Amino acid sequence: MIYTKENFPKIDSERHLVFTIVMYAMFGLLFIAMLGLLVALPLSIQLEHNSQMSNNEMIFNVIYYPLVLWAIWGLYKNYQRHRLKKVILISIDRDGLHHQQFDGTVKSVLYKELGKSTEPYINDIDRKIGTKYSPSYIFGFKDGVRIPIHFSTAENGLSYVPKNKYQLIAHFLKGATLFCPHIKISPAVYSDYFIDSETLEFNKKVQSITYLIVFIVLIIILLGIDLLTKYTMGFSLLF
Repeated sequence: MIYTKENFPKIDSERHLVFTIVMYAMFGLLFIAMLGLLVALPLSIQLEHNSQMSNNEMIFNVIYYPLVLWAIWGLYKNYQRHRLKKVILISIDRDGLHHQQFDGTVKSVLYKELGKSTEPYINDIDRKIGTKYSPSYIFGFKDGVRIPIHFSTAENGLSYVPKNKYQLIAHFLKGATLFCPHIKISPAVYSDYFIDSETLEFNKKVQSITYLIVFIVLIIILLGIDLLTKYTMGFSLLF
């Protein structure tokens, strides 16, 4: 569908409940495991072979466990502060991208604020390639400075991942081309997020085919490694 400035619609994110539950469960299990180690490990060492605690061990416990409780309380208060800032809704309208936070604050990336790139070989809207320490993301320029344009958040225990993330990206790019015709979008942004550069629509079919090819290639690589170890070392990793 071809949109104009007058009929450009607003779309909201749809929270990915399964991913959210998994993230909260993993964060909770990790916290419980760390808590168990902090509390149980010293005691298990001290009570090894049913031995009685020495005076030094008692002094250690009197100092150590209050510090553990203080650290847990500090983590809880820090979580409470960050909880107020967690994203609960992402929306895109004719003004731009909006992150609504739990405390009612709305942080926006507005189309009218987007400017030209000040870096060579970097487009006005481009993407940062992810690493094992940080995910990839889209960015633009405001007053000559890079600004991230996030369509999900990944804070520990406070992650917000929309089910319709790619549709949100496509809709934002539609708005950018409509309200900021001077802005140049990198072709890599279209290809990375399976968006047709002509229609600016998210192509789910291309995404599914790409993921299938990646899966098949991974299987072939694993089988190749398995055959290599079988014929060079005499054992199989998979079978």
